[in-house]
Amino acid sequence: RNTSSASRVWVQNKVDESKHEIHSQVDAITAGTASVVNLTAGDPTDTDYTAVGCAITTISSNLTEMSRGVKLLAALVEDQVGSGQNLMGAARTLTGAVSDLLRSVEPAAGEPRQTVLTAAGSIGQASGDLLRHMGEGETDERFQDILMSLAKAVANAAAMMVLKAKNVAQVAEDTVLQNRVIAAATRCALSTSQLVACTKVVSPTISSPVCQEQLVEAGKLVDRSVESCVKACLAATDEGELLKQVGAAANTVSQALSDLLQHVRHYASCGEPIGRYDQATDTIMTVTESIFTSMGDAGEMVRQARVLAQATSDLVNAMRSDAEAEVDVDNSKKLLAAAKLLADATARMVEAAKVLRRTTTRKD
Repeated sequence: RNTSSASRVWVQNKVDESKHEIHSQVDAITAGTASVVNLTAGDPTDTDYTAVGCAITTISSNLTEMSRGVKLLAALVEDQVGSGQNLMGAARTLTGAVSDLLRSVEPAAGEPRQTVLTAAGSIGQASGDLLRHMGEGETDERFQDILMSLAKAVANAAAMMVLKAKNVAQVAEDTVLQNRVIAAATRCALSTSQLVACTKVVSPTISSPVCQEQLVEAGKLVDRSVESCVKACLAATDEGELLKQVGAAANTVSQALSDLLQHVRHYASCGEPIGRYDQATDTIMTVTESIFTSMGDAGEMVRQARVLAQATSDLVNAMRSDAEAEVDVDNSKKLLAAAKLLADATARMVEAAKVLRRTTTRKD
């Protein structure tokens, strides 16, 4: 009996060790993928192919190690029905996604940029699936959901800015300046698509500092593209109203970007998913802002209202359970009263969003 007990302990230790190593390798693969996306963002003639080569080497070597580790882990856990099979399947999907990315970034391939971004997004998806099958997925899924919705908010704000820049291009009398505005607006739109792709890639491994760095890097590229778009517009026309609109749209992009990066920094500074009160409060603050910025889009407002309702429900439940555990009767009553206020206010907000959607749909 002692022998079988000792062998069980050995197997468990080996399983834990394998999971830890595979997680580190997946972190390196997603960070390397995000790095490739960022490094190949500009004009091909300006690309630092040495740096791209280094990132690809990192991805490939970690993928080889990861495949070995997954085979070992699958063998160790084969007695758990289907889990070995699932692991091997998820690892194969990730390997396929990496192959697609490497093909798409070859200079000779001449693939459209969107192909690269889609391939990168698939690596993020496959990495998250593999970690989940290992039972190593990031526990804080709401953090990831907010991360994606904040990245999409940056893209939406940038799309609005591109429209304003195109208005400037239409009134520009100098063709050269007009083309510069169009090119700058296109770069701006592309840099935000890259940011969304990067967010998809690093979201499953966001607790890794290297992944956080790559997301910050993608944010800087957006910042620079917004700045050059504003400059191109200022050079192309002196129409005050149009320039004011471009400036306001640029500020919205910067604010959305700042919200995204702050969300990542908050996670990084805590070094762990934020506490239940803080996490829910953070979500409520972020989503409430998003609801106000998506005033014209009823569907988006309802979607954000649902996220808000979920976060509030979590916070209310946390407050109620704390109230039950509270020894001091006064404190318990205060917590319950605050929970009720919060629940009522959210219910009214969700209802208002639904009414707005109904009235907007009727108008349409």
